[in-house]
Amino acid sequence: MLKMFQLSLLGWLVFLCWCSVGVFGKNEALQIFPPLPVTVSKSTNTVCRDHSDLYMDNLRNFTLWAHEMWDATSKSSAGILRGNVFQMGHFDQCLSANAPFPTQYCLATLTASIPKPKGNRDPFSLYYDPYQSVFQRLYKYDDKSQQSRNVINVGWCVPSSCSILDLEENLNEYLAKTENKFTQRNITYKAKFNEALCHTKAESQYFDVADICFCLLVFLLAVLVISATICDYSKTVETKKDKLLKKPRSSKFIMAFSARGNFLELNRADESNPALSILYGMRTICILAIIIDHRFGTFISSAVLNFDYLEYQYRSSMACFLFHGDLFVDSFFILSGLLVVYSLLNQMERYHLRPGFIIILRYIRLTPVYALVIFYYATIFNHTGEGPLWKIVAGADSNDCRQNWWTNLLYINNYVNEDHTCMTHAWYLPCDFHYFIIAIFLVMAIKRNKKFGLGVLFSLLVLSLAIPFAIIMMYQRPGLMHFYPEFLTGPKVYIDFQLTYNKTHTRATPYFVGMFAGYLYYQLKESNKHVCRIKSFTIIFASILIMLICVFSAKVFYDPYHPYNAIEAASYASFHRLGWGIGTVGILYTASFGHATFMKKILSWRPWIPLSKLVYGAYLCHMSFQLRSAGRFMSPRQITYFDVLSLALSDIILSFITAVVLYLLVEAPFRKVFREIMMPSKNTQMKPKNNVTHNNPSAEENMIITNNNNNVQDSRL
Repeated sequence: MLKMFQLSLLGWLVFLCWCSVGVFGKNEALQIFPPLPVTVSKSTNTVCRDHSDLYMDNLRNFTLWAHEMWDATSKSSAGILRGNVFQMGHFDQCLSANAPFPTQYCLATLTASIPKPKGNRDPFSLYYDPYQSVFQRLYKYDDKSQQSRNVINVGWCVPSSCSILDLEENLNEYLAKTENKFTQRNITYKAKFNEALCHTKAESQYFDVADICFCLLVFLLAVLVISATICDYSKTVETKKDKLLKKPRSSKFIMAFSARGNFLELNRADESNPALSILYGMRTICILAIIIDHRFGTFISSAVLNFDYLEYQYRSSMACFLFHGDLFVDSFFILSGLLVVYSLLNQMERYHLRPGFIIILRYIRLTPVYALVIFYYATIFNHTGEGPLWKIVAGADSNDCRQNWWTNLLYINNYVNEDHTCMTHAWYLPCDFHYFIIAIFLVMAIKRNKKFGLGVLFSLLVLSLAIPFAIIMMYQRPGLMHFYPEFLTGPKVYIDFQLTYNKTHTRATPYFVGMFAGYLYYQLKESNKHVCRIKSFTIIFASILIMLICVFSAKVFYDPYHPYNAIEAASYASFHRLGWGIGTVGILYTASFGHATFMKKILSWRPWIPLSKLVYGAYLCHMSFQLRSAGRFMSPRQITYFDVLSLALSDIILSFITAVVLYLLVEAPFRKVFREIMMPSKNTQMKPKNNVTHNNPSAEENMIITNNNNNVQDSRL
């Protein structure tokens, strides 16, 4: 009896096993993409083959390290139909498996060749009939806003002795022989490997001389700042006269690094023209918008779980604020042009300017902290994280900084080696630097002959409109740069980025508009100009309306159903930045001289002052946090507005905290040091002239002091 029961139980177990195998086999046969093989079993590389055989033997024997490798490999694809094209497995487990050989993690790019489905389906529609064939969704239609469902990236944990060629040959041979329900429908698969998508443990542990040099440099700067601050606190209190007469020059160099003195300067504002106080708020709000916009871009460039959500957002009206957020960069060009003209015209009332010397001062003002951030990108940044996409999302910027740092320091990175430029977002700095040089000579022309100088400025404004128009017409490009995955995953080589987005000659319109605004503010300084209430409301309403049209009209160019018209695209590319500039100036003008008291109170809020002085440092460093976050995605993440805004808020906080460190460590100290070297203060006390607030021996030094106070003239992001 017992024996019969045992036989019956054994029979049931065999039956259940057969059923489970059958079910699993059927499920496997219905997978859109076949699972990866366990090992590289047929490689011509003997070391790779031996390690693969050892791996397979230990896997059969249930050895822990072997099962860690197999467990780290992605077994099946999920969520492809909703745009999840990254099946990552477990990156850390693969690289930390205690195998008797080094392991490597690779993302294999699998492409399914799908025959064109029957029927005349609308290729731009986001609606798919749920009762139609799945091949309608897998087929690649000609719509750049839609994620390709026929291409996925699958994580594979294999011995590091297997080269990319070994992996590719073995996997393609395996895919050619695989059989499932999809291959029976004439669907074929092809595998491709990219070195940037393969990782080993040794790569993340490598630390070279350049990395050590950066750490030593930061350590020395920190010691210098701490020492100077201690000296500043411990020194005896002296009268102002004693400081001027007895303070040695070496002491001034040391005290330039005092964190106490530099920190107190953050809250000091320039009160020479109350009309310009609104620029502190405008500048800070613009950088906040840019950081938020960049967070959306970097998030999308990584592994997104629900890309179908983004496909709908590309066509929504509200998303124009995000996918056309480059207009906030134009606001910085406007502020820069305004302040350069206003400051230079003020200085030329009393002094003769030397253009070459002013350009050198500008370079010194921008470059020290910029160079330190570039040094960080080229060294330590590459050690701050790792992940399946690290090399292409974050590591590429680090490698480019090692090769092309000199183009950034010469401010030619938007023209030279632009496809491998260091810090993609740094394209703004050469543009602004080039415009600054042009502005100096234009201001000199305006001062000598107002009619001639303003005529030249107007001619340059017209030329700045004609250039993008001609480029769009010549190359038949869209009227704006689409923030589609094709751009976000490779911005440096994207054709529209290189043609019209990052070039000095294509982005000048807002700067020239700002120069006209600067001349207007100069003419109205110390005047009692006050725009009446009706005119104020009219200007505000018209300005906001123009700016909203510039933003929301982008929806037309994101609409795949809208037929392409070269003249329409070229016209928008030329005039939407002009409209944004006019609208921005209208708001500034009304807030300064009109009845927009509520807006003026917001933009002149006192806390904006220290934040605006940290904008440059926040601009330089904020992308490092965002790229690091995107590069460390160990698995696809779901995108929602709330989640991305939450991440953007953390970016803002981290960026401004880092900006404080950069300001105290490099920016403020080196500004004072170079000022003392190039324009040493005299050791004798000077009596101020009538109506002169600073005792400056030259216009250039006066310009530096003005910059130190308001820190806006540089318009550094």
